[in-house]
Amino acid sequence: MPNQHPKGPGKTIQELTAGITPMLPGQPERIPWTWFDTQTYVSGTTTVLDFFQSVNADKNLSNMVASGQIPSPQFFDLYHCCIAYLIPFSATVPIVTAPALTGALNDVDRLSQGAALFAVANKDYWQGPQFALPCGGGPHASLAFAATGTEATAFSSTAQFANNGNPDLRNRYNFWGDITLPANQNFIWRLTWTAGLTFAPSTNRAIKVWMDGYLYRRVL
Repeated sequence: MPNQHPKGPGKTIQELTAGITPMLPGQPERIPWTWFDTQTYVSGTTTVLDFFQSVNADKNLSNMVASGQIPSPQFFDLYHCCIAYLIPFSATVPIVTAPALTGALNDVDRLSQGAALFAVANKDYWQGPQFALPCGGGPHASLAFAATGTEATAFSSTAQFANNGNPDLRNRYNFWGDITLPANQNFIWRLTWTAGLTFAPSTNRAIKVWMDGYLYRRVL
């Protein structure tokens, strides 16, 4: 969706009324909307994750109201899709020799190298690398270092956090509304990896996928 900032005195009563009144009987209203879903990556095991395929009672994890589809009489124009790897904050302690790469930044880097697929009615509508959702750039890291001040400790303590790309709402892959999800038609976002990734510490990671766009629904 375009980022817009209202200018001037705002809308008149007539404009507000027209905005919620269909031009023709039976026509829907259009509102900005986001669909989102969360799945768990099991360390060392997962190679495929399917999103939007079930209704979750926890609305902090998903807002789907029907399994794998949008209920009638709604339509959804897709503008953006994004992937967030919900990696916990990680820290390392000072050591003398270079360690194996671990931590939040490494986890995001490895996860983002997988592939993504979007399909509607069992037809592929988009394929690409996960780091392209949002629109590229790879891992965006936040690091903090604590210097030890001793020659024996070559690596200082670090604390790290990472996101899939620069955390800016403008930094997203844009479908420009050219893909429409009709009511009661199955769709899926699928993330895949060549092999299971083992994290250190070996705990599971949550992944969230969300779609921004415009929802067309019956006028209330």
